[in-house]
Amino acid sequence: MAARLGILKGGEAKMKEQAFANAFAVTIAIVYVVCAGWVVVSRSTFMGLAGSWIHGVNMESLPYTAPTAAGLVFGLITAVVASWVAGYIFAWLYKQFSKM
Repeated sequence: MAARLGILKGGEAKMKEQAFANAFAVTIAIVYVVCAGWVVVSRSTFMGLAGSWIHGVNMESLPYTAPTAAGLVFGLITAVVASWVAGYIFAWLYKQFSKM
């Protein structure tokens, strides 16, 4: 049972960097697609929520450019790549700190 949870004898945890990075990248891809769809369908409600997350910044005052298919695909690719790298680094750091 402990092996299934990623815990080895002695209590140290194991985390596979690539598996974590893959899971994180897929999660970000899903979030990105949901957000992009939300912006396309109802920009005003998305901007209201985004403004509340950014401590009340009035997002409506920012210039608006309608999303393009190329821009959405580029954003998806860069978000997935960046999140994969971040996930890999996180898992690697986790392993390093768990050795302490």
